[in-house]
Amino acid sequence: MNYTLIDQNDQLAAVCEKARQHAAVALDTEFVRTRTYYPQLGLIQLFDGDQLILIDPLNISDWTQFVALLQDKQVTKFLHAGGEDLEVFLHRFKCLPDPMIDTQILAAFSGQALSWGFASMVMHFNQIELDKSESRTDWLARPLTERQCEYAAADVAYLLPIAHKLVAQTEEAGNMAAALSECNLLCQRRLDVMQPEEAWRDIINAWQLRPRQLAALQRLAAWRLNIARQKDMAVNFVVREENLWKVARFMPGSLGELDHLGLNGHEIRFHGKAMVALVAEAQAQDESTLPPPLPNLIDHPHYKQAFKAIKALVQQVSEESGFSQELLASRRQINQVLSVHWGLKTASRTPELQTGWRGDLLKAGIDEILQAL
Repeated sequence: MNYTLIDQNDQLAAVCEKARQHAAVALDTEFVRTRTYYPQLGLIQLFDGDQLILIDPLNISDWTQFVALLQDKQVTKFLHAGGEDLEVFLHRFKCLPDPMIDTQILAAFSGQALSWGFASMVMHFNQIELDKSESRTDWLARPLTERQCEYAAADVAYLLPIAHKLVAQTEEAGNMAAALSECNLLCQRRLDVMQPEEAWRDIINAWQLRPRQLAALQRLAAWRLNIARQKDMAVNFVVREENLWKVARFMPGSLGELDHLGLNGHEIRFHGKAMVALVAEAQAQDESTLPPPLPNLIDHPHYKQAFKAIKALVQQVSEESGFSQELLASRRQINQVLSVHWGLKTASRTPELQTGWRGDLLKAGIDEILQAL
């Protein structure tokens, strides 16, 4: 790979200025996320057809021109399976690549499996087997090895020409509008930020708790998420989820009781007093303000009937449209529709099966099923 590794502000500005003369660039990132809440950026790869650039971010302080490239609507940014890369860009640069096209999504709309991996894609188009041995490497360690750089450069060197082929195939299939809608949805999901006061709803087995216990869980989950974001710690390195649930379930009044519940020493030493105080607040909360019991979706009396009916609809639409069932609707997306319909979860936007290209195909049928329940 004939790549250039850069780590200076002026080098980055020059690279971005040249890249913006092209209609499209391929982008990728390498990052580390083991104990942190946010991904730690280790490398950015860029290929515009002429320059194959590895951007070492550790010494760069001025990202103005790179952000301008990300936001330049005249330059299409191609990524592959880019959900986590989008999170990196959003956290580090406070913006998403725009416009962005994900080649994994293009592949799905041109007849490939929904989760087509990059190595399989390169083998399919180029008959080249990529070396993936560096995928678990430490991208924050310096200096980067030649092998790391070769691995990283390949990710974008092959991506850009393949992306153009996939665009042509998707357009030929008549699915480009739907594919772009799906890319937009991928970006939208990254912009949906969990509000701390809603974090309790995602705690496993929250539905087993009574109202006062749920009041404790509301406080504990919001507190844990805020701590994780403030200190940039993975949430389970603040307090493990099962331990957070135990605290809400048994509502301990002392550090000794936390120890008896099986919380580890680190959790008690650093956060014990805060958790006990939050439990005390929940104990004192007026009964009229306690949250109602949290229903479990699969225990709803109509769940099995509704889920089965929507699955049958998806199968029918799949046969009529040619889109795979996997692409049309996941279990998560069906559950999202039912949770919102029955008021089990609040939604900041319309469920995914009832909007966009999926909504065009499924919404009328889903509405009919829900009205018949």
